[in-house]
Amino acid sequence: MPPKLRVLSQNARHEKRMQSEIQSSLASALKNNPQIEPKEALWSITTEMLTNNPFQPPKDGKCPINDLPDEILGYIFSVGVNQEIEDEMNDYDSEDDGDFEEEEEDGDENGEEDVSSAPANSSTAPFDSDMDSDASSDSDMFDDDEDIRVPFQVLVSHVCKRWRAVALDAHILWTSLDFVARPNLEKARTYISRSKGLPLSISIDCTFPEHLDEKDHPDHPLYSKDRKEARAVAHTAGCGDPHCLGEDMDEDNHEDEEELYFLSQQDLSSILDLIEPEVAHWGSLEFRATTYGYVQLLLSRLHKLPAAPVLESLQMFHFEDCDDYDKFMGADKTAFLPFHGNAPLLKDVVFWGVHIDWDAAVPNFLNGLRDLELSFHAKDVRPSYATFEKVIKLSPDLHTLTLSLSGPQLPPDVEFDADREEGGWGATPLTIPSLHEFAIQFHDVAYASALVQHLDLPAVTGLLLNFDEEDYSDFVRALLRPVKGRAESLLQHIDHLKIAGLPCSVACADLFLDQLANLKSLNIKLVGDEEDVLFEKLVDPTRTVPWHVRAGGGAEVAPAAAAAGFKLPAVFCAKLDTLTTNEADGARVQELVAARQAAGAPLARVFMSNMDRVTAKEERWLRANLAELEFFEPSDSEDEVEVYDEDGDEWETDDDAELDADVAEDEDDDEDGDEPPLISPLARHLGRGARRRGRMDVD
Repeated sequence: MPPKLRVLSQNARHEKRMQSEIQSSLASALKNNPQIEPKEALWSITTEMLTNNPFQPPKDGKCPINDLPDEILGYIFSVGVNQEIEDEMNDYDSEDDGDFEEEEEDGDENGEEDVSSAPANSSTAPFDSDMDSDASSDSDMFDDDEDIRVPFQVLVSHVCKRWRAVALDAHILWTSLDFVARPNLEKARTYISRSKGLPLSISIDCTFPEHLDEKDHPDHPLYSKDRKEARAVAHTAGCGDPHCLGEDMDEDNHEDEEELYFLSQQDLSSILDLIEPEVAHWGSLEFRATTYGYVQLLLSRLHKLPAAPVLESLQMFHFEDCDDYDKFMGADKTAFLPFHGNAPLLKDVVFWGVHIDWDAAVPNFLNGLRDLELSFHAKDVRPSYATFEKVIKLSPDLHTLTLSLSGPQLPPDVEFDADREEGGWGATPLTIPSLHEFAIQFHDVAYASALVQHLDLPAVTGLLLNFDEEDYSDFVRALLRPVKGRAESLLQHIDHLKIAGLPCSVACADLFLDQLANLKSLNIKLVGDEEDVLFEKLVDPTRTVPWHVRAGGGAEVAPAAAAAGFKLPAVFCAKLDTLTTNEADGARVQELVAARQAAGAPLARVFMSNMDRVTAKEERWLRANLAELEFFEPSDSEDEVEVYDEDGDEWETDDDAELDADVAEDEDDDEDGDEPPLISPLARHLGRGARRRGRMDVD
């Protein structure tokens, strides 16, 4: 059975334009030929409009795409697969659960293949197991109402015999293995077979929703006990839900009604049983888990594997919330070494709340890296400074370094530049000459200050800062000072800066912005009053209070930096030409753009969160005064986007948040201002790893 066509969203502006054209053409046809019937005229008009419709078959029965050689057709298929993967990664970044259900492929016995779905919770569901012939259709065994998402490579392999042959011969199409929610192992086996030894991209998602616990999975030993106890409590409380009354329902039927959306540790073991024999063909491995038991299981299995000779990317994420990072809170903090330390091509490494045997990882495992991220490690499972230094020095082409509540160990009450024997890092800074992007997040003030005073980063041009709760003025002062042996500070080389949180004094804000003389691109999230003041100072350097205070009539205070002998410039960051904002409304951005135009330091491009309040009038002004204006969906946004009319009154939410900018520009001249503003999402994420708990990339 072919998949049902579903309208995901409706573009109101396109619909309005189409109806307008039809009505205009109909009126003209009736005027020119009064004898014609309205129905006949309408049929003639719509037929003419559909003449060049690409969704209509050619009149001569010949499709131009059939003239393409197989190599070009296969390349087109690969582009479609890559685009689908990119879209899914962007979707994952903007959703909390990130569940993408896998569907199955089938064909009919005549070779004109059909697409159908198999139960997603069945690891032995039929899946086109005969790769050299067409599989039989199992459409009748599935619920007609079940939503279907067919992978692109599966879809094109079921169009016709030729496309199927090309798709099956294009082995690159079958190299992505995604295990999430309810895995289909038979599908994975088929993909592996079709990949013909090409490097595999493997993604395993063992996270589960916040309202569920690991014990909510039937595979868990305590599942039945906990469910019986919960039902007994509900029955005693008289909740009134018939599903809670155990004596009125069969236990099996009750359990069948609950859908599961996460992998169990037993599922993970089955997945590893399948993919471990292919370790010689692993090109990348991305793993996510909510609890550390899954991580421990994976690491213990990777520890036993002999080698991963073509592995280039290893990303492991553990998302369990933790309030105390002084000591590792897991039941077992055994440190493992994946692949016996044998992964000679490894370039991209992320350990998010996951620790390994750091000392054993050098010199053979963690070396030659290009991108390194260490995040959310308890202090007692972080690498020693000596090991961290070795990793850095053994990676002469290291391009990006992210340290989020992690990094080399530094004992409490020990100065960072103290001798190694005392637990310090030594008086000589650690130089990383190849590094271009540096992200530092969530550390306490003392540790963050130590890092930026000890790391010598002469080539860094991209910087991400993300801090909260404390006063980070001392950290900012550390940034302002050149590293030992340098004449200029790190800030003076930065041309791209992202601030997701930087609480500091007004005086520090003045000095901070003053050193960013070469800044060209700023990405700022207005999460608090301090970030608000930074934004205000880009409008007017003399401003010293948050926007809401100024808007409410609050008075400015004397700038402390000026009182100390610092002279405020006419404009901060004179070279700034690109601004990305989050939680800044259209009126404030309009004021900023106008002020910098007047100051002779105009902005060329602005990217705003589509969650920000922007009226149609403000958007038209911004488009008229900027070379580029785009709207993007922030990684922590909700599914719905609020838009507003020119008076600031809320319109209905727009689910897809996507109306084309070119239509708006065409219609600006005849707009009467009563339409909601245009929303054009901008995909500005790198699509690498996770963006949870504040993870952001430097780009």
